[in-house]
Amino acid sequence: MQGETFRLVRLRLRLSQGELKDTLNSTLGRSYDKPRISRWENGREAIPGEVAATLEALSSKTSRHARILAVANQKGGVGKTTTALNLAYALSRDGRRVLLIDLDPQATASVALLAAGSVEKYREGRTMAHVILRDRPLAEAIIRTGEGAGSRPVPFDLVASHIDLAESDGRREPGFEVALRESLDSVRSHYDHIVLDAPPNLGTLTVMALAAADEVLIPVRTEPYDTMGVGLILNTITKVQRRLNPGLRLVGVLPTQFGPRRAVDREVLEQLAIAMSGRAPILEPVPASAAFGHAARNGRIALEASPTAVAPAVYGRLAAALVSGQSLPLAVVNTSALQEI
Repeated sequence: MQGETFRLVRLRLRLSQGELKDTLNSTLGRSYDKPRISRWENGREAIPGEVAATLEALSSKTSRHARILAVANQKGGVGKTTTALNLAYALSRDGRRVLLIDLDPQATASVALLAAGSVEKYREGRTMAHVILRDRPLAEAIIRTGEGAGSRPVPFDLVASHIDLAESDGRREPGFEVALRESLDSVRSHYDHIVLDAPPNLGTLTVMALAAADEVLIPVRTEPYDTMGVGLILNTITKVQRRLNPGLRLVGVLPTQFGPRRAVDREVLEQLAIAMSGRAPILEPVPASAAFGHAARNGRIALEASPTAVAPAVYGRLAAALVSGQSLPLAVVNTSALQEI
């Protein structure tokens, strides 16, 4: 076992170095200390075989029940896929075991991660179209961390999409809306987080995502026409909560492509906060930034390519809050000058 793998397994077990030290000493009858664990993780000292075996045993015994987060909005161009990619990356870089499922027939997330390799995965029968429409087990469609095309290995587990998935809207069979939830049951114990990138509409696939999720996040641009449509997705969420998934929780509305120096952006953010009062929290906005475009052109995720850039860092803070269970970072909004709408 290599040092980095050792560290990631420790993080997945949610153990501090001190807690792992105590566990090892109790199990093995040793007297290891925290500096020794640091040396193992930094690769400065070889990891004893009995330690590696104990850690692997602990990992195999630890049951997981992944939190499933749907990223949804019927409006396109709001940063939905960007949000799904950056959140999945932020969660995985902290040692979380993450699965991203691309439910959008446009397959934007799949192409971003696999480039031309997405065609190969379709030929292999490893896409959500094969899972949803052809009853392929989800586990057989998962592209594992490190797989990919050439020098572009995926940074977390992925199930790719394909245009064939659009046929889902024409499928009529009993209980079809919960087909995704049933598929996820077979793999949910293997992950800490599953992120669903829903398509930009309120069709069958979006309903499937909401029926399967524990939580839903709504990205929205701070543009007047975009914010007007938030009520539609909120109404759909309410119906799914009532009919299919009473446990579904709304994480919040995530403003994207926000220009803090633009008066219209600030005003729209204020109006959005008033309109959503009592219904959904408004999260810290993601500023408009060239970092996202530069990363996409280079086949990378913005938070991976520019981890210290202001805009991608918002996703890192949001992911950290989701993991820790602490309060989510909220937008700072002055609504005193506006009347309710």
